[in-house]
Amino acid sequence: MDALLMYLELGNIAGKNGNDQDAIDYYIKGLQIAREIEDRPRIQQLSNLILTFI
Repeated sequence: MDALLMYLELGNIAGKNGNDQDAIDYYIKGLQIAREIEDRPRIQQLSNLILTFI
């Protein structure tokens, strides 16, 4: 599993377990990777997930 998908999954798990800050942290790490590789769909997805937990 690549790092981007790993952070997405870890964020999902943290969110389901009620660990909102951990979820945000994982999504931010994934967002940084998505920006580096210019993966626009994942940038949008992770940005939306972060906003959900703010």
